[in-house]
Amino acid sequence: TFTTRQNSDGAMEGLKPSKETVVLVTGASGWVGGHVAKALTDAGYSVRAAVSSRSVARVDFLRDMGCALVLLPDLLAEEGWAEAMAGCAGFAHVTSLTPSPFLTDAEEMIQEAVEGTELAMRFAAEAGTVRRVVVNCGLATICGSQRDSNPDHLWSEVDKNDAPETAFSKSRVAGEAKLWELAEKYKDKFSVCTVHTAHTFGELLPGQPVTSSMLLLQELARGKVTCFLFAMCEVADLAAVHVAGLERTEAAGQRYMMSSADQVSSLEVAEWAAAAGASGVDLAAWAADEAVQKLAPKRPTANNRKVIALLGRPLVPNAKCIQRGVASLIENGLL
Repeated sequence: TFTTRQNSDGAMEGLKPSKETVVLVTGASGWVGGHVAKALTDAGYSVRAAVSSRSVARVDFLRDMGCALVLLPDLLAEEGWAEAMAGCAGFAHVTSLTPSPFLTDAEEMIQEAVEGTELAMRFAAEAGTVRRVVVNCGLATICGSQRDSNPDHLWSEVDKNDAPETAFSKSRVAGEAKLWELAEKYKDKFSVCTVHTAHTFGELLPGQPVTSSMLLLQELARGKVTCFLFAMCEVADLAAVHVAGLERTEAAGQRYMMSSADQVSSLEVAEWAAAAGASGVDLAAWAADEAVQKLAPKRPTANNRKVIALLGRPLVPNAKCIQRGVASLIENGLL
């Protein structure tokens, strides 16, 4: 199962579901990582879930779904990496390219993103069994200055952020650049693909903590009025893209932008949340907010045909993403 094999194009063959096929998932205790682990276990893989601690509150849901837990207390340190990667055929690096939230200096954040990427890819190569790697990135690596010259430009995975402004986006861009450099270096060992992710909503797994975009939805559903525009995706769709990135031959060496075609406003999210039963939403307060009323979502904002082709089906509509998220929060007693 773990023999390194290449197809006629030089890419490593995709994985095939089997209990003998082990996939390491970093960030497994998080929002997206948990769903990636669930999708892989459902598909028939043995999943090794990397967690920073074995706190019962954060990882019991992983044990319940049948994942084997492995401790990686610090993704920037060597401790635990060799054991975590040993015997794995696949590597889903869901926490990649994300600098520490305590850093503010751009150079430090860039260094951390680059060094973290180097460390993970080195241990994947040294394991000698890993042949497919999928790395979760954000839209900060996609959206650059393209709309300065063409306001109607549609974002896609062809785009690269050529003008990162914040320390965070600079670190993300640097981390991805290092990743593709290492993908070339280790091409005889494994193939890489990247998934560039918008805000992600959907159903919580049983016992899964509320984190990331779901915290934003929870706050809004409890009555917070906020003003923003963004693209989104559904978490089960996103997890399915990660699985496809490990399995599909054509995914090797590719970037996939995981985003809705249309931008949405926070007002629309509030309206969808209220319709789904979020009683804390005060639509009168939203209507009274002048800034919110001026929001003008761009439609379309992105070309997502490539990821739809990979999945072989349409993405979950934006309204349904929010409705599923709210229903899940209510069902779990979190609203």
